[in-house]
Amino acid sequence: MKWIKNNLILIIISSLLLVGLTWELFLADLIQPSLEVTSSDLSTHETPPDLLENPEEEQKDQHREKLYVDIKGEIYQPGVYLVSPDDRVIDVIQSAGGFTNDADENQINLAEKVYDEMVIYVPNQSDEVTIQLQSSQKEGQINLNRATQSELEGLPGIGAVKAASIIQYREENGPFGDISELKNISGIGDKTFEQLEEHIYVQ
Repeated sequence: MKWIKNNLILIIISSLLLVGLTWELFLADLIQPSLEVTSSDLSTHETPPDLLENPEEEQKDQHREKLYVDIKGEIYQPGVYLVSPDDRVIDVIQSAGGFTNDADENQINLAEKVYDEMVIYVPNQSDEVTIQLQSSQKEGQINLNRATQSELEGLPGIGAVKAASIIQYREENGPFGDISELKNISGIGDKTFEQLEEHIYVQ
């Protein structure tokens, strides 16, 4: 008893430390499962659907990028080239090695925008007949993918505004795949299309 009295303060301090340690271990057991659940939730959190890429849009973009142009005549490397929808004739000519010394550059519209299956022919300076890239007219019909503003305005029911809309649609969506696509343009309905049908074609 004498020893207990002499060491009472030490015994009380030791008891308090033991109680405190036991309490901390108890709290740790309660908190740990909660942390594990939170971590699990975060690791399995999926990317919101609206942040995922749209496979259809990606496939559409890839399809539109595959444009093939056939270039021949007075250039150094004639052949079929895979080009971008934003390319111009000058870009294809440069890819094909450029003009030869005999090329008649004045017969080529270098600023023209390319389209799928386009044929670019670079004539010789001695050619008696001027050969264009491709005629925008065929047996009295207008090629929607090649027609100029003035040529489009010559069509029945097409004025300056609708002609400009056709060209804008062509530049933004690529070449017309079918003449019926004209009806996608504001102001061109079934009645107007019937008037145009026999005067237009696509190539």
